[in-house]
Amino acid sequence: MMLGQCAREKDVMALLRSGGWPAACEPELREHVEGCSLCAQTVLLKSSFADALAHAKDEARLQAPGMLWWRAQLRRRNAAVQRVNRPIAGAQWFALLINLLAAVALLASQWRHLDRIAAWFSGIANGPVFHPATLWAMAEQQPGWNLMILIPFIVAFVVLGGITVYLASER
Repeated sequence: MMLGQCAREKDVMALLRSGGWPAACEPELREHVEGCSLCAQTVLLKSSFADALAHAKDEARLQAPGMLWWRAQLRRRNAAVQRVNRPIAGAQWFALLINLLAAVALLASQWRHLDRIAAWFSGIANGPVFHPATLWAMAEQQPGWNLMILIPFIVAFVVLGGITVYLASER
């Protein structure tokens, strides 16, 4: 036996490659492996690598190519939908902001007329003031009633704008 080599190492390697170790091994070769440290290390390393390879093959089960392709297409489609929805979402936020600003501006402009507005709402219980002819007659008699006609239209505009933003965000 030379330094770092064994004459029986090729026989041991052949048995390990064929998968015949230790079942198909001759008793004299098994005794040699027990006595030769180089052959024992070879058997230990080769069997450890074979076990690791078998374990890695079990773990590395790939999915079907069709499934991988479908997922890639779905990911690409979702990314495209997100890119398209960004400007729409921006427009929705802008519309919501405009509606909120309109509501705040309306409240700020009518703050000094709060007593007239309260009197108008209390007068609703006393009689039908929502008839258009009655509203126009009141507007001609009292100069503050022009705002009372304008306010429901502004409120309706703000509410319809909010509903539009809500319905657009649902799709």
